[in-house]
Amino acid sequence: MQSIAAAKRSPDAFLLDQLRAYGPVIGMLAVLLIFAVLKPSFLSAANIGNVLHQSVILIIMSFGLAVVMAMRGVDLSIAQIADGAGLLAAVLMLHREPLWIVILVPIAFGLIAGLINGLLTAYAGIPAIISTLGMMFVIRSGELLMTNGAEPQILFTLPRGLTRDFLFIGQGSIGPVSALVVLGIVVFVLMMIVTNLTTFARRARAVGGNSRAAYLAGVNVRAVFAGGFVLAGLLSSIAGVALVARTSIAVPRGAEPYLLDAFAAVYLGTLLSRRAEITIWGTLLGGLFITFLGNGLTLLGLGAPHRYALNGGFILLAMAVGALKRNQ
Repeated sequence: MQSIAAAKRSPDAFLLDQLRAYGPVIGMLAVLLIFAVLKPSFLSAANIGNVLHQSVILIIMSFGLAVVMAMRGVDLSIAQIADGAGLLAAVLMLHREPLWIVILVPIAFGLIAGLINGLLTAYAGIPAIISTLGMMFVIRSGELLMTNGAEPQILFTLPRGLTRDFLFIGQGSIGPVSALVVLGIVVFVLMMIVTNLTTFARRARAVGGNSRAAYLAGVNVRAVFAGGFVLAGLLSSIAGVALVARTSIAVPRGAEPYLLDAFAAVYLGTLLSRRAEITIWGTLLGGLFITFLGNGLTLLGLGAPHRYALNGGFILLAMAVGALKRNQ
């Protein structure tokens, strides 16, 4: 009734409200529809399954970035942490270490990197953009030293019996569903729980809403803010290990292209919220759209320059729409 009344009072204002709320979503669907018209194979079951498989790495990485950004921080090191974790997993596999070491050591690396980011930002007072940029360069340097100057770490040359269990993460299937997609679903469910049903979720929302008010309410703002970076480091390391398991090769800077895509996924996710909020489910849909976008451009024979231009344009669109929503 209120919407009808609003429309009668001011049709232009009502139309503007609807465009703010649903225009971006309609635009995203229109882009995908254009791909489907130009390339009918875009919506084939095989292609959709392939895109879902490819999207998991980006989505997991984007979840960590979303947690940090929801608290008004930023983490430029997520792709480099994923790189470092993937390289560690590959090197350990090449040295024929047990599977549990191959997986747990890279994850521990991600946790430590995230903890350092959190301590530098929350407790040492270094701006997040500076501390995480520094972490990015430190890890990149370590990767070059570990690989003798960016030498690829190739796993598919090893005996299949040695790599089978590890590569199953990125190449295997559980019934008709890709194991990587199953991993993505598990991470999504856990992140929904962590960001909605825990004490950390409530405190993180308070910090993101108004850190001063959160502090006066008794929230340990520093610890919560640092916790976001730890979670981002953990998720990035999981994504890095999964990436190597999917490709069977690890190369320094191999995960760097995911950084811009992760920002685009987070910002696009805000378009799906009436209040332009950063959410896990929104980031999930943003990551899926970015992956479908890249896939559609590839099918049309268009390369990275077009994808980067569109990603940048969507980020600017998301920021502009977010500003409109906050000022309405």
